[in-house]
Amino acid sequence: MVDVKCLSDYELQQELSKLGFSPGPMLPSTRKVYEKKLVQLLVSPPCASPVMNGPEELDGAQDDDDSE
Repeated sequence: MVDVKCLSDYELQQELSKLGFSPGPMLPSTRKVYEKKLVQLLVSPPCASPVMNGPEELDGAQDDDDSE
């Protein structure tokens, strides 16, 4: 695993971006938060979001309910 404390600010931002997290400015006050976030993402990457039904399918379901 990557030693997050050894990464430069730029490298830390790049690693977070690769994992789908968009970090804000890297400041001394935010760096530890971003280091912790990177470790969390490396240990357990975020799962894919569930597929939602589109509005067309919802409209069709409402029409079926009305016809009863």
